[in-house]
Amino acid sequence: MISGRLFRPFQWLGKLTPAAITSVYLFSSLCWILIATFTMDRLLAGRPELRALAETVFELLGVFSMGLIVYILISISQARHRASEARIREQAARDGLTTLFNRQAFDEFLLQSVEYAKRHRETFALLFLDLDRFKVINDRRGHFVGDLLLQEVGRRLTETCARRGEDVVARVGGDEFAVLLRQSEAPEGPSVVAQRILDSLAEPYMLDGNAINTSASLGIALYPADSDEAMQLFKMADIALNQAKQQGRSTFCFYGGEWREERDQRLYLEQGLLRAITHGELFLVYQPKLDTGAMRVIGVEALVRWNHPHLGVLGALSFVPLAEKAGLIWTLTEWVLKAACRQAGEWYRDAGLDINVAVNMSPSVFGHPDLEQAIQTALHDGGLPPDRLTLEITEESLMIYEAESLEVLERLHRMGINVQIDDFGTGYSSLASLKHYHFQALKIDKSFVRDVVTSSDDAAIATTIMFMAKCLDMEAIAEGVESEAQKEFLASIDCRFMQGYYFARPLAASEVTAYIARLGVQKKPD
Repeated sequence: MISGRLFRPFQWLGKLTPAAITSVYLFSSLCWILIATFTMDRLLAGRPELRALAETVFELLGVFSMGLIVYILISISQARHRASEARIREQAARDGLTTLFNRQAFDEFLLQSVEYAKRHRETFALLFLDLDRFKVINDRRGHFVGDLLLQEVGRRLTETCARRGEDVVARVGGDEFAVLLRQSEAPEGPSVVAQRILDSLAEPYMLDGNAINTSASLGIALYPADSDEAMQLFKMADIALNQAKQQGRSTFCFYGGEWREERDQRLYLEQGLLRAITHGELFLVYQPKLDTGAMRVIGVEALVRWNHPHLGVLGALSFVPLAEKAGLIWTLTEWVLKAACRQAGEWYRDAGLDINVAVNMSPSVFGHPDLEQAIQTALHDGGLPPDRLTLEITEESLMIYEAESLEVLERLHRMGINVQIDDFGTGYSSLASLKHYHFQALKIDKSFVRDVVTSSDDAAIATTIMFMAKCLDMEAIAEGVESEAQKEFLASIDCRFMQGYYFARPLAASEVTAYIARLGVQKKPD
């Protein structure tokens, strides 16, 4: 403390370069010598005994001054060294892009938190999250925009968690982030903080002059309820994150031991999915779309099934989300395109049936750079005219790609491909896309059709979608029709095109031919 006060007047030396300090020292020494010589020559001339004493005093003062300066310089050098080490440690603990803590630093914080919680019998929560569709945005907009997005996500996370003060925020992977809530039992507990984070990250991002929308999924693991080991706790949070994605993304889930069996089942299916695609275990069924005014089939929707060697026939919901997660969705979609076009081509050539076949496109596939080439190949190999193929895309595709989606739609239009918006009304459509591109049809989601007779809200929504489609010169197709009452209501609002179990369940190709024979279908022009 005394030393700090003593040398405080000399702290300005710490701002000088070594060369400047050396120059100051040499200049001070020269001045000292000149002053000493002048003083002794003028004041002590003729008094040799005092001159000798003065020379001794001046020498002692010189030695003391030099020692003092050397001590100050060593102290400054040590301070600089400690500051440099601190900066190096800080930089090593930080992510270079977002300036958040990195994975290594977060693991250390997690270990320390476990030890502290054990000693003090406290609890804490680990939140693990990643961005939904980040790879799609990164591929479509470029790595520069992707980096800007990650930086903004880091800023929002820091800002959101700053209210609590003791939380640790880190970037632990490409688009993966983790948050350590050290006071998980506080009023603002894990669920409150998790929802606040999701709401913050769901706000639009203005990056490089463009508005980008994304969201996040989040998993939560609790200490010690889920695990009392740091790395195991991280695994639990990861499992909870995957559960959140399965529940539709943009949400959060707590870890629960009851998911372990489900997790094992999921891993088992993921490992077998590639084999299914390459070894003929997949097949298509087709659900007819009807013009109820004339009661004739106008097309079919192709739906993929998996004939699993041990689990039997699995519906799309059992494995399509897994294909997304495992990076197999593009391979799966290519297979569906080829199989659907091949079957529709056979109907068109051999039976003379003018059947339009629809294939569902996930947002990640809709933005794939090889989409047009894959469609052209499927049409050519199947011998199917382009206007007999329909792609059903979701509103999410329009939201993610925005301006790029219009370019893709225009290229598909030039190819002669029909495009419909699937599950219309459940997402956040870009009205600009509806304005600038003429979709063939809007499909009224089955969640509105299910209660359209008993719910005035659903009835109003269905009526509004029907009215919007008419104003935009598009068709409207109601899906999920299961009763006569639903059919009659839809007919009353002038919705002619429908599909659902009331008319037919998904059928095998041979059953489709028989079904059409009973109802009739438009013949292809000669």
